[in-house]
Amino acid sequence: MERQISYPDYKEAFEYHGSTTVEVTRQRGGRVIWKDWLLFDSVEEASTFYNEVCYA
Repeated sequence: MERQISYPDYKEAFEYHGSTTVEVTRQRGGRVIWKDWLLFDSVEEASTFYNEVCYA
């Protein structure tokens, strides 16, 4: 699953595939300016974070 959130200066994309990691990519002007992986202790924690951030 992927979800993009737009801000005035950049876009953030959160990507989650059912594991314990969520990939976060920040883009400005179509170029990736920052990328990171958030690591969680369980699938439930990762899923909860993804759902709260992307669909709040």
